[in-house]
Amino acid sequence: TCTMDRTTPRCVPVKLTCQDLTCPPGSTCRMEKSTPRCVPKVASTCQDLTCPPGSTCQMDRTTPRCVPVKLTCQDLTCPPGSTCQMDRTTPRCVPVKLTCQDLTCP
Repeated sequence: TCTMDRTTPRCVPVKLTCQDLTCPPGSTCRMEKSTPRCVPKVASTCQDLTCPPGSTCQMDRTTPRCVPVKLTCQDLTCPPGSTCQMDRTTPRCVPVKLTCQDLTCP
């Protein structure tokens, strides 16, 4: 920018600030010495953290973390002729064992 040095106009470097810098999503501006820099945002709450599919955010003391979603039979839709049963911690569709009550004889 131009500034007057007594009676002489001079070009001097502009001191940039974080207001002059647009950072990409997931980062924020921080001044390092006299230079603005984009640095990754540190997630402080679950609102700041986007978890991948199949996981959800939970606070671990003061740190948000992505943890796998624990599925149950309520989360699973089984096809006709099968029913949901828990296999340890995983819901699975298993064939329904038919009895004579399920069969109409001619």
